[in-house]
This record gives sequence, structure tokens and C-alpha cells, in this order.
Amino acid sequence: MIDVSVTLALLLFVGLTVLSTTSHAAAGSRPFLISAIHFDAELKAGKMSVLDLAPLAVKYGAQGVEYRDIYWKEKGRELFAVRDQVKRLGLVVTYTTTVTLFSNDREKQKQLLTDIEDTKALGAPLLRVNLGIRPTTEQDAAGQRDAARKAIEHAASLGVLLALENNSAPPGEKLYDIKATLEEYRSGTLGTNIDFANYATTSQDPVEAIRALAPYIIYAHAKDAKKSEGTWKTTYLGGGALPLRQILAALDATGRSFLLCLEFPGSGDPEGGLAKSKEFLASSK
Repeated sequence: MIDVSVTLALLLFVGLTVLSTTSHAAAGSRPFLISAIHFDAELKAGKMSVLDLAPLAVKYGAQGVEYRDIYWKEKGRELFAVRDQVKRLGLVVTYTTTVTLFSNDREKQKQLLTDIEDTKALGAPLLRVNLGIRPTTEQDAAGQRDAARKAIEHAASLGVLLALENNSAPPGEKLYDIKATLEEYRSGTLGTNIDFANYATTSQDPVEAIRALAPYIIYAHAKDAKKSEGTWKTTYLGGGALPLRQILAALDATGRSFLLCLEFPGSGDPEGGLAKSKEFLASSK
């Protein structure tokens, strides 16, 4: 098992922070964060900046924002401006990186350490990270596993949780590999971000994944999904075909305290998707 004492201490911090910000949410609504990914097109086009996200979280009654490494224009300035902004607004902040836990690229291994430091500087309790390709051969295993362990230890030294996500496509999408990695390191610093839609769209049962990973869940990405011309498309909650009420019930049944972050593309109407998702969460409470 993972080091429960360390993990619970950090989760308690997160849980208390969420509870202290529920005044931003409508009465009866399930607490949630919004993600920068909703505004991907606008942020990349320069029509919005990262400093526009926190006010939108307040507008839609969210408890905070998930920021991403890909949207900084001037990270040295914006990161600290965001930190001060969310603190002033009483919001929770989390961070995500495009760098994976396992990589045979030395520069990416170093970047993960920097991303962990940025998470701390941002005032975020956790960094979401994808798995990458879990090394299975002796030739690849040693260096990549050592680098991953170094990242976990670095995060622990800074009081940052690493939330390991199941990817939406190979590599790193399999429940088996996520669970095997969590069991291998057995660290209170390493848990999982359960993206239930990603499990569904990669032909895995999201409820079974939640039950299998229950002791390790420290974060959750929430979105719906539907098939269009044989291809899965992710969307706002209630806009797809996933058994969301059953999934949310399974998350509640874990008895664990963790942040729930809305995470889906804006598809031309990001604020509309947020409003509909908030309404769905309120109806599922």
C-alpha cells in the first residue's frame, strides 16, 4: 500500500481548501474546478490569457482552475500573477504537464522536475502527469525508473502530489499499467487522476477502473463522451452517452476526498459547456 499518512495529510489540505471555497458555488452543487483546456482555441489564438481563467471560475461557481504548461506566453511573469490572483479570489489551483512520468529523453526528465517546481510556485497541491510508456525491458527500465523515482522524491520534498492520469490513447491508457506503476512505487506522493471518460473511450470500464484504483485516487477529470461516425468525441457533462450517474456514484463510494475537475474541449462554446456541466453536477448531487 501507499504511505497513507503522507497522502492523507496532503488530501486533508486539499479537502479543507475546497470546503473553504464552497461559497463560490451554488447551493447544492457538487464542488468542481474548470480547466484551461475548455478555452484551448482562445488561449492559443491570444484572444484570452491565463489571467482570464480565474474570473471565469468565479463566474460559474467553480472552486478553482486547472492550469496547463502549454498556455504560458511569459511564464516567468504569468505564473506568479496567476498565483497571486487565485489566492486573492480564494480559489484552488492545480497544474498539468505534457511531460510524462516515464521517458527516455533526459531533457524531458529534467523538465518534469521543473514542472514540479512550477507547481509548488503556483501554490498548487498537485501536478497531473501522464504515464508515458511504462518500461518493461531491462535495457529501458533502469534509467527511466530511476528518473521517475527521482521525480516522485522531488515532489515529496516540495509537498506536491503527482496525479498519474490514464491517457486518452496509447501509450499510457491501460488500467493495468497505471495500477502496476502505483503499486511499484508505493509512494504517498504518487496517486492517480482518474479520467473516467478516457477509460471508456479506450474500451475499458470506467466503474471497474474506479473500484480498482480507489485507494490511489487523488484527483478526477470529468467529461462526457459520445461516438460520432465511429470515433469517440469528448464533451460537456450530459452531452454524451456515458453512464455518468453510475460513474459519479462509484467515485462517491470510494469515500475519498479529492478534487473533481471539468475537462473537455470548448468546441466553440466553452462557457455553454461549463454552464451545462454545472447544471448536471447540481442535479447529480
